[in-house]
Amino acid sequence: MTVVDGLDRKVTLPRVPARIVSLAPKNTELLFAIGAGERVVGVTSFCNFPPEARRREQIGGFSSKSQSLEKIVALKPDLVVATGELQWPSITELERLGVPVASLGAESLVGLYRELDLLGRLTGHEDDAASLAGAMKRRAQRVVEMARMIKPEQRVTVFYHVWSEPLTAAGAGSYIGELIQMCGGINVVSDAKERYPHISQEVLFARNPEVILAPTTEAEPVTVEQLRTRPGWNNLRAVRNNRIYLIDGDLISRCGPRLVDALEFMARALYPDRFDTAIDRAPGARATGEEPRP
Repeated sequence: MTVVDGLDRKVTLPRVPARIVSLAPKNTELLFAIGAGERVVGVTSFCNFPPEARRREQIGGFSSKSQSLEKIVALKPDLVVATGELQWPSITELERLGVPVASLGAESLVGLYRELDLLGRLTGHEDDAASLAGAMKRRAQRVVEMARMIKPEQRVTVFYHVWSEPLTAAGAGSYIGELIQMCGGINVVSDAKERYPHISQEVLFARNPEVILAPTTEAEPVTVEQLRTRPGWNNLRAVRNNRIYLIDGDLISRCGPRLVDALEFMARALYPDRFDTAIDRAPGARATGEEPRP
């Protein structure tokens, strides 16, 4: 079988792989979500979901420098699933050693659905992958349809805080920017050319968002108090009106099967009066932080 991966590379497998190594948490989640988890024999140290993934052999971290090619090869994989150009050194070296590698790297929901199709074909789980993609599309479409009913003057401005030093936002070209738009928000850095632009405090103060969203994880925890007490932030509308919301970074930072959970959380945070009771909280959703106020 021959497929084209996320780097537009042709990947040929002689048979359905029985042993798979995942080089990213997102890939691990996708493989388990389509029913191919039993074939996953190796993961990174960041692969913490589903819980069963923690029981797989760890081959290192996320970057190529932190990954052990010796451990990967020792697992005798029929397929390694990598992520984007960031792992290019691992990809090229594994292929030199004769190990098939498929790379993912979607930056949109449409791209994510394509990756599900790709993994479904590679693993023989086409039906499971199609079923999952269909369920995600229906949930996402429900949010989009409800957001269309929000009048322009009722839409809130949003700053998605990616990083503090340097101050980094999610731009319109990122999949996070796509989620903001889908649920009816106005991204205050929508004019930025970069997917994740660095911005100055002065720009943030001038655009004065009504809502601030920020990811938090066990490894890199962020608190509302940390954001609220940053110099000058007390004058932002989002801070004055207590509209800083924390979202589980594992949900939103992986562009994986739980991304629609993140979309629904975001919709409830931006418009709690419209979405809080209209959207069921999905099983497995772990969004945390201040709950949206009515």
